[in-house]
Amino acid sequence: MWRCLALAAQSSKEREYPFGAVVVRKGEILAEATNRVARDCDVTRHAEIVAMAEAQRKLGDTDLSDCTLYSNVEPCALCSYAIREARVAKVVFALRSPVMGGFSRWNILNDRDLSTTMPQVFEPPPEVVAGVLAQEADSALRQIAPVVWAFVRANGLLVVEPQDAVRQVNGRFYRFGALIRWLTRAVRLTLSDRFGRGRGRHYE
Repeated sequence: MWRCLALAAQSSKEREYPFGAVVVRKGEILAEATNRVARDCDVTRHAEIVAMAEAQRKLGDTDLSDCTLYSNVEPCALCSYAIREARVAKVVFALRSPVMGGFSRWNILNDRDLSTTMPQVFEPPPEVVAGVLAQEADSALRQIAPVVWAFVRANGLLVVEPQDAVRQVNGRFYRFGALIRWLTRAVRLTLSDRFGRGRGRHYE
């Protein structure tokens, strides 16, 4: 999360929104990114999406089911859907977003219907941990982008909560999580991937 805060500061210096994201795999940073909306003239280039795209490129696979995504703010609905489709196992963020968040406002990160209806594409919902370094993230945002900080606080766009004030363990899905994930992968390997996901070897 400290790395996310540093990336957020870098993003602000680049005249982007002060957001940063990191993808971690087996305890090592696999990919990281700042917001790139202004730089790329593309409203979809949020830090989380850019970081996941880089992680997928490095792995040569769209499946990030053994990865954790960190972000200094709660992923929005757009990023949350991409997180679910990339099958990220765990999402950790600092500041909650009750207006635009894909967990607090929209039930995307916690939507079990995606995985039960389309197990070939979606893993069970990821574990979500909120409030990690929330106070530090809020202080950093106030320092690096005071105008943005004042705006988001005045409009209730970002909320500071202590760690684990909001936590998702996904009930039965995590009670049998290992089995469900194994079965999901088994089904995916036995069926042709009609959605264009996975490694190139799937299409040979």
